[in-house]
Amino acid sequence: MSSRQPPHYPQSQAKRREPKAVPSMATPRGAYPPKKPGFLAWLFVFAILGGLIWLFMLIFALGPYADENPPTPHPTSIAILPPSSMITQVPTITATGVAPTVLTPTQTLSYTPTISPSPTPELFPFILIGEPEMMSSDLLRPSLGCDWLVVAGQVWDLQDRAVKGLELNLTGELEGYLIDEYSVTGSAPVYGISGYEFLLENLVVDSQDALYIQLVDADGAPYSLAYPLQTFQDCQRNLILVNFKQVRSE
Repeated sequence: MSSRQPPHYPQSQAKRREPKAVPSMATPRGAYPPKKPGFLAWLFVFAILGGLIWLFMLIFALGPYADENPPTPHPTSIAILPPSSMITQVPTITATGVAPTVLTPTQTLSYTPTISPSPTPELFPFILIGEPEMMSSDLLRPSLGCDWLVVAGQVWDLQDRAVKGLELNLTGELEGYLIDEYSVTGSAPVYGISGYEFLLENLVVDSQDALYIQLVDADGAPYSLAYPLQTFQDCQRNLILVNFKQVRSE
């Protein structure tokens, strides 16, 4: 047997062509980015939140569901009665034929009358002329000395004529002595035709509105107001001159 040599191919033919990789035309897929929620999604979320808020306000009475003037609870008074064993029975008192007791008040109410204002001088026929004049009794009655308080003067009518026969009343209290004396006009001519005079021994003292002088008729009815006098513990002012004048008919 003859051995055969394997055929010899040229080198160019000995190498086989390897198939080339064809690039793919498809684009490889990567991971998709997350999608953003749209308008409808947000609307749905807000609707759920609004519903939850409304339900919360409705349950807890908040906002427009709150009562502006909630009723104020008033405590209920409950009378607690003591046990029947502690209740004391009040005995019934039966009235008898004894006369009721009359209570006598311990205090007696006193009534103070209202003092009416004095009438005006025009209501009386005579008024005081000017103010009383003070002087020493030595000028007109030097024999009296300083121990005498003298009240004197004159009275004239509508025509400025001296009036005799009218009475004057001197009342009051000095040094604890009550004074109620009368004098008649014309009885002390040393002061004038219608002169009058009151003599009070050992009463030359200081006083204010303690003596009053007034013209009166024979029955004591007033012809003038009762005028207050002021006296002084002073020998230079122990004589008081008080003159009256008629201003209207009786």
